[in-house]
Amino acid sequence: MIYLKKNDKIVLTFFIEKKKISIFSGVIFKIKKNTFSILKILQNYKIIKIFFIKNPNLISIKKYI
Repeated sequence: MIYLKKNDKIVLTFFIEKKKISIFSGVIFKIKKNTFSILKILQNYKIIKIFFIKNPNLISIKKYI
């Protein structure tokens, strides 16, 4: 079992709609009881996405170094 911590780099795959799969990578910067937030910086823009831990559309979470 992998435990996620603050400032871990991760790759997420999840369903957007019924058939589309999206891949999002970034750094975890906030972990709460039911949610976690991921920060990604592209060309000086901050992209923040919030994910629910028990989200049925979430396929996988993998750490990368």
